[in-house]
Amino acid sequence: MLLNPALFILPHNEITNYGQENLTYGSLTKKGLNTIIKCLHKYNIKNIYGFDLGCGDGELIYNLEQLLPESKWEGVEISHHRVSLQTKDVNIWQGDMLSENFRVYNVLHADNLCLDNLTLDKLEEKISREFLGIYITYKYPENLKFLKKAIFLETVLTETTWTTHPIHFYKIS
Repeated sequence: MLLNPALFILPHNEITNYGQENLTYGSLTKKGLNTIIKCLHKYNIKNIYGFDLGCGDGELIYNLEQLLPESKWEGVEISHHRVSLQTKDVNIWQGDMLSENFRVYNVLHADNLCLDNLTLDKLEEKISREFLGIYITYKYPENLKFLKKAIFLETVLTETTWTTHPIHFYKIS
């Protein structure tokens, strides 16, 4: 997967509005993408309807749809600038992940390393309230409501554009 270098150059108003930390960006390499796909196959999810929280320009979900033809993916990205760089045929939009409805999806992907602790806590609580399915996260969850409801499946070392990083899989039912 090739990352568009323009994803890393953000307008000053977005940095001011959201904070530099919340706009940090990275993605999976091709090897990392294959690791995620292998794990998803292992869980025998039928008719994947996935949602990428912080999808950038949609490159990841484009590749997921190509390599998992039975799947459909959508994404939300807080940066209007990154959404405007979309070049693939994917369904992404600018918005706040905490305002989205997670109930319709059966896989959530959150490359959430850049989220501050308050936002991450709100996200995990929201997932515990309104999501059923597989949650893929780059940080160990800490929200107690989430932890009481989620079943830990596995942690897999996964190649990303910045390092090899553990990614955690949970089932919420």
